Amino acid sequence: MHLFTRYKGPHWTLLTVDAADDLPALNIPTVRIAAYEAYGTGIFLIRPDGYVGWAGATPEGLPEYAAGLGLEFGIN
Repeated sequence: MHLFTRYKGPHWTLLTVDAADDLPALNIPTVRIAAYEAYGTGIFLIRPDGYVGWAGATPEGLPEYAAGLGLEFGIN
């Protein structure tokens, strides 16, 4: 399955590329992949339109950004 297929649809997606497992649990689809040269490493919050809404090397700042969007935390 292509990575962009996972984003398709009217939902946010959390993409982690070779990132730690201690991420905030958002009630949105989460895709974890190994390090990939084209993306580098990090955490990416993908908007429903497929664009990156937030990116970081660590989850610092992600909870605040997600809360501002009304995204709820919990078990994925």
